[in-house]
Amino acid sequence: MTDTEATRKNAKHLLYLMVNEELLRAGDGLDAESLSHVLERHGVSAAEQQPAMDYACEQGWLQKGENGQLQITETGFALD
Repeated sequence: MTDTEATRKNAKHLLYLMVNEELLRAGDGLDAESLSHVLERHGVSAAEQQPAMDYACEQGWLQKGENGQLQITETGFALD
């Protein structure tokens, strides 16, 4: 698996966890620290987290919200 494929996989996993474990909906968000803990519990290393978050933002799946939260967009929610 290439780095890009791994990053895409981790970004999709991130969305899955936000929707199905954290029960977030479009417009809801998590602060970076909470999101990091969720990802670590599910085997996404610290080194893999930022590229996954950046990729999800670039795809329009996440957006930066108030107080640095990462919010799920309508597009990101529909993807999951």
